[in-house]
Amino acid sequence: MNEKIIKLQHFFETDLRIKKGMYNLAPTNIKYLDDNSIQKYTDELDELITYMFTEFKCIALDIFEKESNVLDRICYLENVTKNNFYSCGFDIEKLKIFYKNFISNMKIDFINSVKDECVGYSFCGTDSIELATSTNEVLHFIHSYIVNNENILQAIPLIKEKNNEYNYPITLRGVNVPKFNQFFEEFPSNLDVGWTDMVAINEKKLIMMVRDRGHALSIEISLNGDIARIEYFIPKICNIEMINRLPGVNKVNTDSVGATGIIEVAVNDLSTALFNFISKVPTDSDMTVEYGISR
Repeated sequence: MNEKIIKLQHFFETDLRIKKGMYNLAPTNIKYLDDNSIQKYTDELDELITYMFTEFKCIALDIFEKESNVLDRICYLENVTKNNFYSCGFDIEKLKIFYKNFISNMKIDFINSVKDECVGYSFCGTDSIELATSTNEVLHFIHSYIVNNENILQAIPLIKEKNNEYNYPITLRGVNVPKFNQFFEEFPSNLDVGWTDMVAINEKKLIMMVRDRGHALSIEISLNGDIARIEYFIPKICNIEMINRLPGVNKVNTDSVGATGIIEVAVNDLSTALFNFISKVPTDSDMTVEYGISR
């Protein structure tokens, strides 16, 4: 198997493990009955912190250059995080504050910075990592950088390619998965989109980037049994009313930086639901006065 797809598989597997670990060890999910249970909790949190930063450093070396500011920031945060964790001892109130500040926190200015910087078919920079202060933010940055970076996606070996009616290529890369092959074949040639990249990471996950819909619409599809989960990011809000009518969208306004949303449908309805969704994402021709200047 191609080395690049193996690295992406490693990231998405790690991404899921870390998210589950952070959820399971959130203080609100733990019942503290005595000193022994608190000690057990700190031991498990210590193991999670060590695991997260070990994986972060490995992923940084896989995705970014060895001398990158991403690896430097991760190493810095590892020291800061561990020092603050060890200073908590077995004080549960201090541990709660630590968890919020260094594990789960997601600052609005950080999220907006990542949205501005990690945009498909544009320059994906790494400056926003300097604003990260929690492991959750580090994970969010790396995830956004990968799924919105066409250079990473297009480096994956090609499986199939076709042109739509507008003479733009639709490509499928990655792992050969029958369900995603079928999805590629069903992609409508008359759907008004630009260059479209699909990358099958494994049998349960497909990454898509669709140009000329909200500038560069990014989509992550996850299959879980009979349910398909569609997570999307629209970097350019061309028309607020159209965006707010999209299924599963987090409502936006004139101050919003991009739009995100989640749709869940039956796997058998995935193609219909997704193609219908893409057709409703506004383009530059839908631009309103508020967004009359392209980003």
